[in-house]
This record gives sequence, structure tokens and C-alpha cells, in this order.
Amino acid sequence: MHHGLNNDFLCSACKLSVSFTDDLGKTIQGGGTGFFIQDSLGVFCLLTNRHVVDIDYKRTTGEYKNFKISQVIIDVKYKDTQTGLPTVDDQLLILNINNFIYSNTFENDIACLKDPKVASLTGQEPRLDFWIPFEFLASKEKLDSELVICDFVAFPGFPDWYDKVNKLPILRTGTIASDPRFNYCFSGKFDGDCIAYEAFSYSGSSGSPVFATQKGIKVGSGLSGGGFRELMLIGINAGHLPIQGVYQSHSGISYLYKSYSIIDML
Repeated sequence: MHHGLNNDFLCSACKLSVSFTDDLGKTIQGGGTGFFIQDSLGVFCLLTNRHVVDIDYKRTTGEYKNFKISQVIIDVKYKDTQTGLPTVDDQLLILNINNFIYSNTFENDIACLKDPKVASLTGQEPRLDFWIPFEFLASKEKLDSELVICDFVAFPGFPDWYDKVNKLPILRTGTIASDPRFNYCFSGKFDGDCIAYEAFSYSGSSGSPVFATQKGIKVGSGLSGGGFRELMLIGINAGHLPIQGVYQSHSGISYLYKSYSIIDML
């Protein structure tokens, strides 16, 4: 199957380790997945879920209301200059963690850090070898006209089963489950610019980029048909839906926030 992905797309996802501290100095650890996009002006932006960097987001108990983000470390991969393989590891400390911005639509679980300032914890010269070009982001018009139910999707990330020796994410796949022309509402009210997809997102996958894979046949000059569509980034994974009343269950349904909501933030 020609899906438009290659192995390097795995490394478009990076692992985030996040610390939160309250007024008394108590610290809580969290984390998830993030990815970099170069926007239309050439500025690099870090994308993840808001709940990854805002521990009190959408919580109703007030348990974490006094906790503020205090540290973010990104595990990134560099290409080996000889082999071109992603075998060089670095850890980047974000220096401007208070500059995360959130979607104007509260329900959209998206956070963006434009032009992140970083320092290497290993003493290397920080660089980005893996990022997603702005052109991959699907516009609202493209989502509405070219994404359909049963389309295949793929999302790299860092659930518990990522490759801990090579320090690489794993990629999981699924299919579009809700009509992408509408916003999927799983709670019985507006839940943001959502799409449901049948896939096993799990803890650690929060913030993964979600790609709709290439499909159809690309016909030659002067020919028509084939139903071809390029690979496109359709959104950011945000979580999965449990089976009500069953502890630590997974319904098989995950959800993402649409790519045009990311475009609005960029």
C-alpha cells in the first residue's frame, strides 16, 4: 500500500517531559508527545495538547489549580551525518515555557509555543532535523472535501510501549469514524473541533500529529481519475474514550482536534 509516509515521519513526534510546581514547592511530573511545524513565515512552532502543559485544564475538582508549569524537556533526534539515520539523541530544555498560547476555543485541547528558545542538556548545538512543513496542514476546505469516513490515519507518539532502547516513537493507525464535515460531540455538548477515529491512542500519545495517509492513484499528464490524495496532517491527537463504568478501559475510539484549528493558532 502506498501511504506517503517514510520512516523519518516517526521522528516528527518528540517526547515531552513536563514538571508542574505549586506555591509550596510540591512538584508533579507529567508529559506526552509534541511535534514541530514550520509556519508560513518560516518560524518553528511546538505543538502539543493543552492538557500536557496546563495540568488544571478542564478539571473540575480544583485539585491542581495552584500548580503551574515549571519545566519542559524535549527528547529529540538528530540525523547521523554519516548514515542519515536518526541515531543521535539530545534533550532540549525550553527556556520560554510561559509563552505557550492556547486556542481561542476553550474546548480545543491545543497548545502552541512559537519560536521556542532551548538549551541542550547534553552540550550539543541544538537543531531541528525533523519537523512538519506548513503545507502539510489541511485547511478547513480540504478537510471538508477530501477527508471521508473509513480513511486511514496514522499517528506517531510515545505511549508506554515506545522503543526505549533506540528512544524512538511508535506509530499506530486507525480509520476515520465520525463525519469529518461535522464536529464530533462525545459528551452530548460541544467538545471543540473534533473528529473521532477508531484507533488505540493511549497515555503518552497526547499531542501526537495525526496524518491522513495518501490514497488513490496518481495518474500521468493528460489523464484523469485515480482518486489520488496526498498525505496530509489533519489534526492533533488528544485522547481516547473509555467504556463508561469500566476502570482503565478503552472503547477503541480516540479523538483529534482538526488541523484548521492549528492553522488559526499559527
